[in-house]
Amino acid sequence: MNSSRDFGNRSRRLRRARKRARLAAAAVILVAICAGSFVLLRHREEGPPAPVAMASAAPTTAPTPAPQPWTNAQIAKLEAELQADFAPALAGASHWSLCVMDAHGRILYAVNPRNGVEPASVEKLVVASVALDLLGVNYRYHTIFAAAAPPRDGALDGDLWLIGSGDPSLRSTALAAGARHLHLAGLQRIDGGVMVDASAFRGPEINRLWNPDDANEDFQAPVSAISLDEDTIEFDVQGTKPGAPALVHENPWSGALSASGDVTTVAEDDDPNVIVAALGAPNHFALSGSIPESDVEETWVPVHGIPHYAGAVLTQLLRRHGIDSARAPGVGIAPASRVVLWDHPSESLHALERHMLYLSDNHYADQLLRTLGLLVDGVGDDAHGLAVERADLRRRGIATDGMYLVDGSGLAHENRLSSLTIASILVDALASGRERGFYDLLPQGGRSGTLKTYDFTSALGRVRAKTGHLDGVSALAGYVVSRKHGIVAFAFMIDGSPGAPDDAMVSAVDGVSEF
Repeated sequence: MNSSRDFGNRSRRLRRARKRARLAAAAVILVAICAGSFVLLRHREEGPPAPVAMASAAPTTAPTPAPQPWTNAQIAKLEAELQADFAPALAGASHWSLCVMDAHGRILYAVNPRNGVEPASVEKLVVASVALDLLGVNYRYHTIFAAAAPPRDGALDGDLWLIGSGDPSLRSTALAAGARHLHLAGLQRIDGGVMVDASAFRGPEINRLWNPDDANEDFQAPVSAISLDEDTIEFDVQGTKPGAPALVHENPWSGALSASGDVTTVAEDDDPNVIVAALGAPNHFALSGSIPESDVEETWVPVHGIPHYAGAVLTQLLRRHGIDSARAPGVGIAPASRVVLWDHPSESLHALERHMLYLSDNHYADQLLRTLGLLVDGVGDDAHGLAVERADLRRRGIATDGMYLVDGSGLAHENRLSSLTIASILVDALASGRERGFYDLLPQGGRSGTLKTYDFTSALGRVRAKTGHLDGVSALAGYVVSRKHGIVAFAFMIDGSPGAPDDAMVSAVDGVSEF
């Protein structure tokens, strides 16, 4: 299982992944037995949880005197303490790369700093850094409705175009707002249909190097220039009476998906065990398991063929606002000469990256990678986005030793990064003054985001960092404010450890904070 979420939640995901795998293996039998035996209801115009709005938080530590320079004796003491902290985790590990730097880039501690190892979600710091450097904190995506000509007498002569630019945060609620805007402007009929232009991005929706065992997990969603609800569909399952089928709400309703099976309602004191699994046919899902009466459980699973799906969703939203189409939705390339009827800007890149790094959102990272390829090299695919990353890091003098990347999120086991690269990115951000060196973009240790469950002690409130987890991979990189020497950047990545690498990293960061 590849999880870039908080490592404390991994066991629950693993249990569900195994159940889904067993269910998918028996798909044919399940479809035959259970087809039509659940209740599917149209539901509200919502998607997965919206991007988290997080108030800008200043460092919680009191003002301190000017940082003191590190002495050789202090560095030697730090090396000895960190060596002891990491010894249990490195014993029997397959690969590791560890690096600690002061705010000026002086290496204070390093073990295999130039070795490329699996970074997991720590890799998101690369795409975040390059995007901030090349696009700027105020960059925004735009999703538009367009047509060949303005509507006349309540009718649009031709097609309504939905044109995407890769916004990872676009929600079906935003499209509903766009539909409402057209309704209020007097539109009642589209003589053509909804057409979706997703040509800004190229390449497959799913990276071929991602783990196929995670194909049904919401953290491995497709990539598309018209991304909707993070390219997932929400199933809301509500218990009814013991022994009866649960109510299942597809959210948003589009008519483009199909489902079979049922979830059985059980006694109130039982545990929920809701399974929604993708079957062999595109966008066909099987439901099984149980849910206590009166309980509600929300599950998000990836959908595919996103442009077609988004067109179906928009068509339904328009109908809800009294706007009918003459034909079914389709996919194509919008005419060069067009009139913009509605323009939806995303939040700023600063806000999008904060969401991405706080919650380790894979979808945001992979959408952002193709955006770099599109805006800098003119081709919105992974290969061009990765080339842009490499070129920008080298231009800024950031070490790329051992770097080999195949995506933006870190989901693929084939990715390789060195701790020197990550620590150098963090220090470069400090030197540039860009976003206080990511300080405000990273979750706070023991208090927020994917770091909320980390048990820091002396570093509590003084560490902000990015986590990373895959099977057999643990990583942590960020900043900690030391007592006498100011901000220190660190990057720790350990692969294949039979010990407790997360505990070792927490102990190491606590130790650095004491200096």
